[in-house]
Amino acid sequence: MAKKTFNKDSKPLPEFFKKDVKAVEKKKEEIRELRRETSRLASKANKRIARLESNNLKSTPAYQSYIAEGKGKFGVKGKTYNEVQSEVARLRRFINSETSTVRGASSVLKEMAANTGIKYKNLKELKAKSSRFFELSSKVEQYLRTVEDMASAIGYQKIWEAVNQYVKDSNINLDQGGDNLDGMVKSITGALKEYDEPVPLWANTGWYSLK
Repeated sequence: MAKKTFNKDSKPLPEFFKKDVKAVEKKKEEIRELRRETSRLASKANKRIARLESNNLKSTPAYQSYIAEGKGKFGVKGKTYNEVQSEVARLRRFINSETSTVRGASSVLKEMAANTGIKYKNLKELKAKSSRFFELSSKVEQYLRTVEDMASAIGYQKIWEAVNQYVKDSNINLDQGGDNLDGMVKSITGALKEYDEPVPLWANTGWYSLK
């Protein structure tokens, strides 16, 4: 066994320095553990992404939010400590979303269809209709938010109802492409604006009510 050698002028490390060394080592281990846990969650999330894609569920909210962030697959490679922390937050948002799993996404689609009156024969048809439905609803919400500044006041439920009512009244088949989405967006937002405008209850009284 090799003997330890000491400089004759060396002195024992001060206690405060020993504590600093322990704190640094502890922090390093915490960072290693954070990266390991983040890597585990990333693997889980990436598998969910692959399943959503293979099951044609890319129109669902969880997947669309993942795409909108524009950061690609989850992971820790090449990321700094702060970037890993941000990745953890992104992972939790995705994994905690009900539509991040095939079962959860299918359940939400069925619930959305029930709430908005969308008719479908099977899950395949519902997926096709919901893709166009979500695309149209998203464009309506974006238009109301950026142009009219009223999306938050109306809410998604009313937007979904308006989209479905327009689709039924116009006899539009959502599982087929080729429709003029921009024209549809203008018609739907126009209807929503008219619905949300106050109307007088009695002439010259100053009392108003929403339609």
